[in-house]
Amino acid sequence: MTHFVPTVIFSVLVFCGGTYAAERVSNAALALAAREARLDQIDDFRKQCGDSRRVDDWLKDVVGDTAKSIAWSGGRCRLVNKLNPIDAGTDWCGQATITPKRGKQATVEVFFEKPVKGKPGAPFAFRAIADTKDGPDYMRETFALEVDWKEMHVPGYRPPDNQDCD
Repeated sequence: MTHFVPTVIFSVLVFCGGTYAAERVSNAALALAAREARLDQIDDFRKQCGDSRRVDDWLKDVVGDTAKSIAWSGGRCRLVNKLNPIDAGTDWCGQATITPKRGKQATVEVFFEKPVKGKPGAPFAFRAIADTKDGPDYMRETFALEVDWKEMHVPGYRPPDNQDCD
C-alpha cells in the first residue's frame, strides 16, 4: 500500500499538469493570432461575402490615418457579458486598443477556442467597444465598427444605405 499511494498521486499530478499545460498559450501568441485571424472566421456576414482579409489589415483600413496607434495584446477576454452566453468570452483573446488622434480609445477583441498543443485555438467571434455618435456601443459585427468609427473620425462620412459585400 505504501507504494500505491505515491503512484496514484504522481499520476494525478502528471495528468493535471498535462491538461493545464495544454490550455496555456502565451499572450503574445494570442495577440499574433488575433492579427492573423481572418474576417470570415469571426463574422458571419464576412463569411457569406468570402471576405478573408486578416483582422490586422482590415483594422488598418478602417482606422486609416485617423488613429495614432493600434496596440495588440493577448489574454483573457475583456469585452464580455456573462449574462449573455454568446458574449461570455473565453480565457483566450487577442485585443487591439485603437488610440484615435481625437476622442476616446476603442477596443477590438477576437475570441479563441481552447488552445491546442500550446497554440491558440480557432478564432470564432469578434467583439468591439467604441464611441459612436449616440455614445459608447458594444459591437458584434465588423461592419458596425467600420461605420461607427468613420462616423466619429472621418469628416463628411456617410454610411452606406445597406450592408452588402462590396
